[in-house]
Amino acid sequence: DRNERLSLVEMEVETTAQISGGKVVPDKELIEEVADLVEYPVACCGSFDQEFLKVPRPVVIEAMAAHQRYFAMEDNKGNLLPKFIAVNNIKPKDLAVVTRGHERVLRARLADARFFLDEDAKKPLSGRLEDLKQVTYHAKLGTSFEKVERFTSLAGYIADKLGLEETAKAKVIQAARLCKCDLVTEMVGEFPSLQGVVGREYALREGQDAEVATAIAEHYMPMGGEGELPGSVVGSIVGLADRLDTISGLFGIGETPTGAADPYGLRRAAIAVIRLIKQVATPLSLSGLLDHALKGLSDRLSRPAAQVKSELADFIASRY
Repeated sequence: DRNERLSLVEMEVETTAQISGGKVVPDKELIEEVADLVEYPVACCGSFDQEFLKVPRPVVIEAMAAHQRYFAMEDNKGNLLPKFIAVNNIKPKDLAVVTRGHERVLRARLADARFFLDEDAKKPLSGRLEDLKQVTYHAKLGTSFEKVERFTSLAGYIADKLGLEETAKAKVIQAARLCKCDLVTEMVGEFPSLQGVVGREYALREGQDAEVATAIAEHYMPMGGEGELPGSVVGSIVGLADRLDTISGLFGIGETPTGAADPYGLRRAAIAVIRLIKQVATPLSLSGLLDHALKGLSDRLSRPAAQVKSELADFIASRY
């Protein structure tokens, strides 16, 4: 019975963590996944070298959860511990032997992560902007570098419309220029789900402004229709600009959603645009935003801008 396995997994993980002097980093999705992978859950606690905690916390947790389905542990202050919980499929004859096996596997994963961190540290995040010229965003819409240039201009336009001071606007511009740079890092190559998060961690390590670093991660929010919104104005503006460029560009080359398919997730992006516009205190003109976005795409459009704008306005209104 799945519910029984789910309860057993939760109990095994929590009990093992308490005995081991820590608590589990909450991960409901991992609990659900492990419950579907095991027949008779038996947990054990392993450890790893304290040196691996120099790797950013999200990377350590992702290396455990995504690669090995291990649970991370932390102390009462929320600091990550050099320990983990693994859930076995059966009760082994010698749990200590099995635990050492888990430790060997995780050590290799964390060593990889530390290697990627050391390699990425050889070039600052801002130095990777040029690398985006080698990454094709879309065959008809150019490179990722061109996309960043477009939505950085749009983000500046939004900042002006919101009446941001020059200091705040400069943070918006900087966040927009850096927010895709982690896509060409070794770390994101290994852990794609951490795009944005890795960018934030690297920006902080390089001494970038904290608001800029936070916006790098937040510009991907909301992740879904009801997902959490960015907590900062900078993150909201960059996320809005990025999505407006995406929707405008794809509509401009005829890649519109159909009743049966939406391969680029444009409906979800449109809902995010609506929520982000509603979140800012100062009213924004959707018409003005679309005009600026389409102006940046003028050399890429395969259809008249006026027609594309009309279709975009109807599309976003229908999502509203």
